[in-house]
Amino acid sequence: MKLDKLLIPISIILAGLIIGLFFYFSASKNNNPTSVSLPTPTIFPTAAPTITPLPTADDLSAIREALAIKLGISAGNLDVSISKNTGEYAKGNVKEKTSQTGGGYYLAAKAEGKWVIVYDGQSAPTCKQLESYNFPKDMVPECLNLSGKVITR
Repeated sequence: MKLDKLLIPISIILAGLIIGLFFYFSASKNNNPTSVSLPTPTIFPTAAPTITPLPTADDLSAIREALAIKLGISAGNLDVSISKNTGEYAKGNVKEKTSQTGGGYYLAAKAEGKWVIVYDGQSAPTCKQLESYNFPKDMVPECLNLSGKVITR
């Protein structure tokens, strides 16, 4: 009589053990490192970042002096900043300290070791102004042709 009472629980335990062993061995086959194939990684080429050197005090002073000469204003009366400087080309903002207007921007190029102001104002420079200095397109993407039409460089 006792065997009849134990037959059902023993059957359940054995069935569970068989099912557990089945899942254990089937799962271990899938986790075998020798049978796993990994996808080949895809490497996308990236452009090297553009590094803009920090403007030096010498560059800022030299550009301020060049702007003062071009504008006919005392260098001490100019607020000048450099937003981009490659060492050969610079772009930034200029404002007369005593003026009520917003100022403008400038483009400068280094020629024979000295900064030259190629353009200053509030609109786009003319293409002719940029031609002899070969400004980078990312610094000056547009210019005005002889008719005053905006040209994408």
